[in-house]
Amino acid sequence: MNKTNKSIKKNIKAISSETLNGENYSRNDFARSILNYPAMMVPSVQEPIIERLSEALNKNVSLLDPFMGASNTLVTGMKYGMNVFGQDINPLSILLSQVKTNFYQKDELVDADQRVISCINSDTSDVIEISFTNINKWFTEDVQIDLSKIYRAIRREPNLRIRKFFWVALAETIRLTSNDRTSTFKLHMRPIEEINARQVSALKTFSSTSKKNIKNFVDYISVLVEKGHIKKGKYTKNAEVVWGDTNSGINTKKTFNLLVTSPPYGDNQTTVTYGQFSYLPLQWIPLEDIDSAIEMDYLKTAQAIDNSSLGGQIKENINDIEERVFDKSKTLKKFINQFKNGERKKAEKVTRFINDLDNSIDKMLPRMRDNSFLVWTIGNRNVNKQVVQNDLILNELFASKGVNLFTDLERDILSKRMPGRNNFSDMMSKEKILIFKKTN
Repeated sequence: MNKTNKSIKKNIKAISSETLNGENYSRNDFARSILNYPAMMVPSVQEPIIERLSEALNKNVSLLDPFMGASNTLVTGMKYGMNVFGQDINPLSILLSQVKTNFYQKDELVDADQRVISCINSDTSDVIEISFTNINKWFTEDVQIDLSKIYRAIRREPNLRIRKFFWVALAETIRLTSNDRTSTFKLHMRPIEEINARQVSALKTFSSTSKKNIKNFVDYISVLVEKGHIKKGKYTKNAEVVWGDTNSGINTKKTFNLLVTSPPYGDNQTTVTYGQFSYLPLQWIPLEDIDSAIEMDYLKTAQAIDNSSLGGQIKENINDIEERVFDKSKTLKKFINQFKNGERKKAEKVTRFINDLDNSIDKMLPRMRDNSFLVWTIGNRNVNKQVVQNDLILNELFASKGVNLFTDLERDILSKRMPGRNNFSDMMSKEKILIFKKTN
């Protein structure tokens, strides 16, 4: 190992536990708070790692996040003037990331906010614009009428960039005013007594959310301006987000020298239900205002997005999958083989997820240049009351492809919202940050 690699490792290992544990981060940090998206990466945790690897790459970085979620990785990369590219299967992630990687002037947002609110206030119609199965279960009639007024006002905005910004504010408004519990990412209706007793106004919530988002976004843009990354009203490097199923490939011909991501920790139905979380907001946001290239029928059911994600589809015989992935991961093989009958059947979800994750890695590696770094934040979970050692399994998957672990870190999860206890998963208290280096 050369001195350069030794010094890079030393710099990474020197990151304090307080920083890694996210003890010093602000929830407003870098437009983090404009939509409370599930299980978001903490920017202040990633930032020192990204900063040190940027220096190792001579500050000439093209960053990829193939599971971008709330795109906090991309936003952090932009703070360091990197080319950034993100992909996700969830259309709400695409919308949110389009907004967070765009450039907005304060005046245009303030003016647009006044227009939208004025339009809402002058709207006397009680027409409900959206209809879908069980809408009355998830929204009271008053909230449906208010959301329809907001919907009409946003649609009247002629500028697509501006509409996207306010669709995100509407998405957060829906999260806060629907009958869905906010304590879990799964769709779970509040008790009827609680719904009847709630005093909630979608119009007031939208107005306050919009103004808060403008402030947070302007603060974020000011950092980019201060660092010289905005010239003539544009980000000086490339920032691109696309819809795509990473299991099928990376939707670009570009190549990268830094990958920073956090994949799902298992199939979305039993870990973090990103799709269920997104189902209600996406009912109110037109597809053409997100990306008409999206190929999936994501509103077909509340589970459609999660079922299309890693490990969510039964496309192949489990015996064939086991034969292939057990050869790559002895840790997975040992974990699965401890179970019999019904427990073994439940554990099939783990094997299918790992198989899809392995396939995704095969799609990513050709996009990564020689001597590139790949940073993976991964947590272990419980299935059948036994720990799935995702960190060891991921390490073995990469080793099977000739990519070795460069160094690693561990962090305590202090504030990342994770799913509650059920048959497949348990609360996760730690995450591993695994850093690989592709040498050829």
